[in-house]
Amino acid sequence: MSDQKVKTKDSNELLNILMIIIGAIFVLAGIVNLLAYFGISLGLDLSNPAIQEVLTILGPSGFVSIILGFWCLVSGIGMFREQEYAMGMGLVVLSIMAVQTLLVMIGWVGTNWWTNWLNYIILAAFIIGALGFFWLLFTYKRYH
Repeated sequence: MSDQKVKTKDSNELLNILMIIIGAIFVLAGIVNLLAYFGISLGLDLSNPAIQEVLTILGPSGFVSIILGFWCLVSGIGMFREQEYAMGMGLVVLSIMAVQTLLVMIGWVGTNWWTNWLNYIILAAFIIGALGFFWLLFTYKRYH
């Protein structure tokens, strides 16, 4: 008998959970954005500046946010199973997320961005996107 232990793969559980959460936020923001575009307010005051910022938080199109959020959810779930497709998909989704939120943050230059709590969601999405992208690059061997 051998006393060797079977070594199982260890997932990036924190990154997976964060991708699922951010993916859900992207999907919800995209749905709200699309509904607002079609004049459906869901009881929200669409003239409120905070609501306007939510509608533009994740890009110009609700469809893009929904699709990006959906694939972020799929990737986060697939990475729990250590699937190769999830790692590649995660790299793409996280890089797009980082660039998209960076473009929003560039618009903050010269403003009091810290006064709106919604901006912290954008900041968190940027950090998760940028750090998660590099984390996946450095740990890619676990998916092969």
